[in-house]
Amino acid sequence: MQNLKTLLLSASYETLSLINERKALKLLLKDKAELISSWEEDITWGSGKMKYPAILKLKNHIKITYFNTNFSRKSVVKRDQSYCQYCNKKLSPSQITIDHVIPKSQKGSTSFTNCVVCCNACNSKKADRTPEQAGMKLLKKPVHPSFTSNYISEYQDQWHNDWNSYILK
Repeated sequence: MQNLKTLLLSASYETLSLINERKALKLLLKDKAELISSWEEDITWGSGKMKYPAILKLKNHIKITYFNTNFSRKSVVKRDQSYCQYCNKKLSPSQITIDHVIPKSQKGSTSFTNCVVCCNACNSKKADRTPEQAGMKLLKKPVHPSFTSNYISEYQDQWHNDWNSYILK
């Protein structure tokens, strides 16, 4: 059996995360979530079976902590899809550098809104300057990665059609 995931929604239908079988079953058995949609595959155990949940909605409201609030190189690379944000060159993992749009020397932060994937050539050309100072242009403004950008590429092979109503592709 594939390692299928379950889309977890808040009580107000906001996308929270993708969870594993164990967590999905725990939420259902403890009556903390209701089943919205199922996969075709069954989950079986000693005393029974059921369809694998594709979407669960929590019954009670919770305080939402937004996905991936901690900065990481991996998330920047995933957000930028390994393309240099100055010359649009597709980079292999060993070619990737992370550029601070506003350099640290100019009080730029290490954050999702100030860091982009960059090739060595563009990073060297830009050096310790802003894109404007270096006569370079960013292809797109860096933003905080969304739930969608972090999960779509990872789970494209195991995408449930009902997720489209809650996660925009």
